[in-house]
Amino acid sequence: MRRFYIDNSVKTDCEGYDSLASLYEDIIFSKEGEVLVDFSLCQRFDANLAAVLGALLLWMSQQGIKVYVSRPAHVGVRRTLTRNHFLRAFDVETQNEDKENFIGYRQFGANEQDEFKEYVESELINKRRFPKHTETAGKMIMESIYEIYVNAISHSECAVVHSCGEFLSGNTSSSLDMTIVNCGVTIADKVNQYMRARNLPELDSCKCIEWAMEEGNTTKNVPGGLGLSLIKDFIRLNDGVLQIVSADALYEYRSGVVVMHTLGNNFPGTIVNMEFNPNDTDTKKYYYGEEDFVNLDNIL
Repeated sequence: MRRFYIDNSVKTDCEGYDSLASLYEDIIFSKEGEVLVDFSLCQRFDANLAAVLGALLLWMSQQGIKVYVSRPAHVGVRRTLTRNHFLRAFDVETQNEDKENFIGYRQFGANEQDEFKEYVESELINKRRFPKHTETAGKMIMESIYEIYVNAISHSECAVVHSCGEFLSGNTSSSLDMTIVNCGVTIADKVNQYMRARNLPELDSCKCIEWAMEEGNTTKNVPGGLGLSLIKDFIRLNDGVLQIVSADALYEYRSGVVVMHTLGNNFPGTIVNMEFNPNDTDTKKYYYGEEDFVNLDNIL
């Protein structure tokens, strides 16, 4: 059995996504039939990225590779991946410590729509650190995130969607991240399939995500906006961050500005990471549509 090591630090940024895509490519191209994903060198692993790693591990196993996961040596990494239930999902024994800070690691099949909605509502929308909102606004946010799940199943032609997240508290800022991941057909594959069928020029991976994010652009299985239009509006008002990774492209929406990055490796599917800002909990409340005519800046 050959060992493949998780990097020293895997964070929710361009380098972190590229690190996990590189791990996947190294294992696939090695043509090993049995591998151990080794955490012994890792000293930081963002909890929400467990959804990315879990999706990759399942994808590799579906391609005939037996994948095992080591027990992390670093106590902080071990605590994180225990509390979000990732290690439990891969039969790694640790002491389980449930914390309100974590959105539990889960896998959802194509026919588990109700379970996914309940998960988003209980693990995210109803958390006390999630930004304050009316009941109607909460339902619309939940439906928008549910649309990501539906589009992930139909767009990537995958059987399973992975998700988890974490609340991070810092001295100057805090964040609440939720990540949803699928493996399969990438956005670039789907958009360029659409382009070729209409004799239109193909686009690079970055341009494909930008095209798919524009309202009104649609392929047969990818509604315009990827189901993210309302979430994008909410994140803009909330001063959060939206990240989408597919193939070798990273789309990042922050403070009303879109920045595109090209990764050094290809991710075999799509990652959607939503970073909500919990710091406005005491100063704002979010409304939907015609619910409120006073706090116009807080209407989704």
